[in-house]
Amino acid sequence: MAFQEPIGLVAGSGELPFHFARVATKKGHSLCLFAIRGAADPRLSSFADQICWASTGQVGSLIAFFKRNNIRRLAFHGKVQHGSFFQNIRLDWKGLALWSSAKDKSGPGLLTALGAGLTKEGFQILDGRFLMNGLLAPKGYLTRTRPSKGLLPLFKKGILQAKALARLGIGQSIVVKDGAVAAVEAMEGTDEALKRAGKLAGKGVILIKTASPRQDWRFDIPTLGVGTVQNLVRINASGIVLEAGKSFLLEKEKMIRQADSKKIFILAV
Repeated sequence: MAFQEPIGLVAGSGELPFHFARVATKKGHSLCLFAIRGAADPRLSSFADQICWASTGQVGSLIAFFKRNNIRRLAFHGKVQHGSFFQNIRLDWKGLALWSSAKDKSGPGLLTALGAGLTKEGFQILDGRFLMNGLLAPKGYLTRTRPSKGLLPLFKKGILQAKALARLGIGQSIVVKDGAVAAVEAMEGTDEALKRAGKLAGKGVILIKTASPRQDWRFDIPTLGVGTVQNLVRINASGIVLEAGKSFLLEKEKMIRQADSKKIFILAV
């Protein structure tokens, strides 16, 4: 196998860091892993030549670690709750400077500031879709289960509403029922928004997940998986509408089987 340029992986929680690590190493890339303490899975260390564990906000440690290992290109994968930036965050000097200079402390705002800081330090941050095209949702119905045709106009309206909120940096998802918005995702994440929608609107709600018109593909790709379907089942939801080519589907075949078994549709538009 031909040797490829090493890559630095900044890893949060979930399956995405594992998928990237597997694909990257299979392609011949060696990995240096900067693992977010309290989020990243310790099992990721099996893919890494070098590893550093640090807390959210340790930007100086991140920079020093990758420079020490002669890493130029960085990939960011996995979830770090936005709320963690406001709860007992540990900032080093670089992190404090970034936090203080960021006028917009929304999730996208902080990531934009981080990207600018790392670029000034000489790093190239890879598009999150690099080596990950196999996870992107294809267009059309992914399940045999279909919604009633009368709902289709409401999906278009829901996508526009979700994009408007995403443009403002609020979140990427809304949960709707009969054309009304039951819940809006903010820093609590999609799963908590679904729980709230189930309590407020009851069965039959629909999750609509979009990319922001100003999506920073280096840091954030809308992602759904088996856990999403399980949460939809718990609240007796009807389905998911997402954007084709702009959303990752984890364990796609299993996700689709599970959705069909519970009469939940998945539509990529």
